[in-house]
Amino acid sequence: MTKHSHIARAHDLAFEIAEQNAIIRSVVESALALLNEPAPDTFLGRKTQKPFPAEDPMQRSDVQNLLNSELQPPTP
Repeated sequence: MTKHSHIARAHDLAFEIAEQNAIIRSVVESALALLNEPAPDTFLGRKTQKPFPAEDPMQRSDVQNLLNSELQPPTP
């Protein structure tokens, strides 16, 4: 057995290289999939939704309820 130990060692190294190649292939495939994705939009000033419509604060129901409630500010 000692006379063929170098063959066993070469087989073990070939197996390790094959495992490493499989790992590298999977990493490269993941990187390629990520590179094929569109670039993220990092512009912070971009508007992604419509602004709220401008409204008169006096027409809001909560303001009207406050104005019509019993708690009135003191009159000067």
